[in-house]
Amino acid sequence: LRDGLAGADRSGHAVWEETAARMVDAQAPGLGARVRELGAIPSSGPGWPGRLLEECALLHLLSEGYARLDRLPEALAAATRSRVGLTTTTAELLASGTAVRDRWLVLGRQDDSDGRLTTRRIWLRGQDTGRIALLLSFGAAGHTPELALPVGIVLDADLTYYPAGRPLRAALGTRHPDP
Repeated sequence: LRDGLAGADRSGHAVWEETAARMVDAQAPGLGARVRELGAIPSSGPGWPGRLLEECALLHLLSEGYARLDRLPEALAAATRSRVGLTTTTAELLASGTAVRDRWLVLGRQDDSDGRLTTRRIWLRGQDTGRIALLLSFGAAGHTPELALPVGIVLDADLTYYPAGRPLRAALGTRHPDP
């Protein structure tokens, strides 16, 4: 940024990669990923300076919010921590969060792999609450994630949502037997 954003198309990815690596080293992998994405904006076509400025402004806003976490409403603070890359473990969430019991319909499932990690996304909808939930699970390269719910089944279970402004991601808690 010292040289200005207008010359970002000539500086290449190295500048952004170095900063992203520093963010990861500082235990802020979410920020690192966002900074890494900035390097691709200059080659994204006409209007890239405006898009780059917008993304830099959003990163600045995120860092300012993180510096003032104690003054933010809890939902916004949780979203900020998540965007920075600070995660809540499933065990912590299930122990301290509020469970939502419902009969959850499994709407869809998608597996993605980047060669190092397999990510499984399972979307659910509560029959009584109408709430949507996303269950994420991960598996090392060559291994499928442990959580496997077939599309179309209904399960009576407790879900606990991760804190966020608009909670979507959840953790699967207790499964209850069918009546």
